[in-house]
Amino acid sequence: MAIPKKGTAPAGRKSMKMEADELTEKIKACVKEALDEQAEAKAEGEEGTEEATAEVVPADISGLIEEAMSVVAEKRKSRKEAGEELGDVTAEEVMEAVGELLDATGGEAKEDDGIEEEVKEDEEVTDEAKGRKAAARKHQTKSARKSAASPVQRKYSAIYMSRTTPTSTAKKSIPPAIQLARAIKCLDVFGKHDPDAASFYAQRKYDDADMAREFKALSATNPAAGGYLIPEIYLDQIIELLYSKTVIFELGAQKVPMANGNLNIPKMTGGARATWGGEARKIAKTQPTYGNIRLSAKRLEAIVPQTRELLMSTNYSADQLFANDLTRRMELGLDFGAMFGKGGEFQPLGVFTDKEVEHVDAKALSNDDLADSNGKITADFPVYVRSKVLAKNVDDSKLGWAFNSVLEGYLMNLKTTTGAYIYRDEMNSGKLAGFPYRVSNQITTDSTGLTELAFGNWADLLVGEQMGLETYTTLDGSWVDEEGTQHNAFEENLAATRALMYVDIAARHKESFLHVKNIKAF
Repeated sequence: MAIPKKGTAPAGRKSMKMEADELTEKIKACVKEALDEQAEAKAEGEEGTEEATAEVVPADISGLIEEAMSVVAEKRKSRKEAGEELGDVTAEEVMEAVGELLDATGGEAKEDDGIEEEVKEDEEVTDEAKGRKAAARKHQTKSARKSAASPVQRKYSAIYMSRTTPTSTAKKSIPPAIQLARAIKCLDVFGKHDPDAASFYAQRKYDDADMAREFKALSATNPAAGGYLIPEIYLDQIIELLYSKTVIFELGAQKVPMANGNLNIPKMTGGARATWGGEARKIAKTQPTYGNIRLSAKRLEAIVPQTRELLMSTNYSADQLFANDLTRRMELGLDFGAMFGKGGEFQPLGVFTDKEVEHVDAKALSNDDLADSNGKITADFPVYVRSKVLAKNVDDSKLGWAFNSVLEGYLMNLKTTTGAYIYRDEMNSGKLAGFPYRVSNQITTDSTGLTELAFGNWADLLVGEQMGLETYTTLDGSWVDEEGTQHNAFEENLAATRALMYVDIAARHKESFLHVKNIKAF
C-alpha cells in the first residue's frame, strides 16, 4: 500500500541547513567572481592570466567561507555578552570577515606583484603598451557587464578589494588627551568596568581596533583594588602631556621614577678643591661632604564632575572637554604642591614655603634703589634678584621666574624717565632680565596689592612619580566640592571621575632658588 506524501512546506519555511547552504553558495560565488576580476586587473593583458588567478584565489573557497563564519561567530558572541540584541547572520557580516581574512594574507601577494612588475619593465615597450590597451578594453567591457547584471556583488567585492586603510592615519593623529577620555568612557561608563565589554564599545563607538586590543589584553590580568586601571599606553601619553603644561615643568623641573614609592637621592653639599703648595710641603686635604634627599609618594587627588549627557556623548568636542577638565585639575595640583606645599606626611615641600630656601622681604631691603618700605620695587630689582642667585654658582641652564599676571603687568609698565618701557619688549618674548618666566595665578595678590615671586634653577626641582595617573568613573555616589556643597550623582544626573597620582616634589639644591615676598604690585 502506497504511503501518502505529506504536504510540501511553504517557501518561507526552509530548513536552517538550506538557508546556511544558500548563503554559503551565494557568498562563494561573490568571492570567486570578485577575485577573478581582481586577478584580471593585475594581469594587465599579459599572457598567463589563469596562473595569476590561481595565485590569488584560495584553493578551497569553502574553507575560506567556513573560516569567515567562525570569525563572525566570535564577534557575535562578544556582542551578545555585552548585552546587544542580535538577529540572524547577514551576508554583509560574512563578507566583512572575508575581507579581514584576505587583508591579513594579502601582503605576500603584493610582494609578488611588485616582483612581476619589475620583470615586466624589461620587456619591449611596444608589446607592453599593446598588452595594457587590450587588457583595459577587456576589463572595461567585463566590468560594465558585471555591474549591470549584479550590482550587489560589486558592492561586496569593494569590501576586500580595497587594500587602503584611510582611517589608520586619522587614528594616529588623535591627541593623547582624547584617547584617554575615550578609554575612560569605554571602561568605566559604557563597559561598566568590564574589559571585554570595553573592548566591544571601543570598536563599536570609536572604530578603534587598537584600543579594543588593549582592553582585550587587560581582561587577561587581575583587577587592581577598586577596579581595572586604564591601559598604560594611554596614561604614559597623558602624563607627558599633563607635565608639559605645568608651570614647573615648563621652567625645567625634572621627573624621576619611584618604583616602590620611596627614593633616596644623594647630593654633594661641599666639594673637594685644589690648593696651592710649595716644594717639600704637605698637600692640604679637602674632603667632599654629602647630603640626602628623600622622596616619598604622596597622593594628589581630584574629583571631576560631569553631566551624564556629556559623559555618554561620543562626540570629539565632548571627549576634549572631559579630558581638559581632568588634566587641568591635576596640573594645578602639581604646581600648587611644588610652590606652596607645606611638607609632612601628606604634602610635598614647596619652594615658596621651604625654610632652607633663601627668602627676601621686599619691604625690608632698606635700599630705595631696589624697593621702598612699602615693597614697591624699581626696575633695578629684577637685576638684583638675578645677580643674587647667580652669585651662588647656580647652573643657569634652566633659570627662570614664576609670578602671577598682576606682577607681570606691573613689570611690563615700568618706564624710564623719558617714558620708554624698560621690560615690555623683552617680556613680550617671554623673558625677564634674560631668563624665561611663566605666569601662575595660583600665586595670589592680597587686597593690599602684595604678592610674591620665585627665581631659580628649576632643573633642581625633582618630581618623583610612582604609578602615573589612575582614574575611576562612577555614575552613582556623592561628593563635596571645594565650596563645601554636597552633590548627589543620582539626584543631579551627574557623573564623577576620580583621578589619583602618587608623587612627591623636592628641591635637590635649596640654594638654587630665591623667594621674594611682600612685593607691592598696585
